[in-house]
Amino acid sequence: MNICVFGAASKTIDEKYIRPVEDMGEYLAKGGHNLVFGAGCTGEMGAAARGFKKGGGTIHGVVPEFFKKDLYDFVNWDCDELTLTETMRERKGIMEDLADAFIITPGGAGTFEEFFEILTLKQLGQHRKPIAIYNIDGYYNSLIDAVKYAIETEFIKASCEKLYQVFDETQFDEMIWYLENDDMQGMTVHDLK
Repeated sequence: MNICVFGAASKTIDEKYIRPVEDMGEYLAKGGHNLVFGAGCTGEMGAAARGFKKGGGTIHGVVPEFFKKDLYDFVNWDCDELTLTETMRERKGIMEDLADAFIITPGGAGTFEEFFEILTLKQLGQHRKPIAIYNIDGYYNSLIDAVKYAIETEFIKASCEKLYQVFDETQFDEMIWYLENDDMQGMTVHDLK
């Protein structure tokens, strides 16, 4: 499987978030999976890439051309495959198309946006790919609570919670099983409307 990992590329992230992502990448690669990601060499993107390479997997980075000029030092230019795009929007579309499953690791505004876009597309029936939130050290607790509140206030249907699963560091094996076996519990787009 090609697994798309979304996460921060910041150089200032605490090591407690970095190590689990690198270990995850190595484990997934040893299981025969490959990485699709935003081609970052720092932060969690860099950790995922190092892990997948350490485990013998391939890494396919997708990055906009303008990074060459403005963010050169943040890019892993040594990916097994590197796709250059014109825009961030095109970048996300390519990563979404290449991926068989998604893992959301701790991140900032870009990661939040990536999560909600693939969640919305899944809710609209545009894909049926598993979405796992890797909730390292409780990072996503507040976001998960926000979604629950939106459900309680009927801005989001309760069935939307079935479109992704949340895992912490103690549930690593369960996360891998979910990524390899999720079938949306048999739901269709009509069950989500």
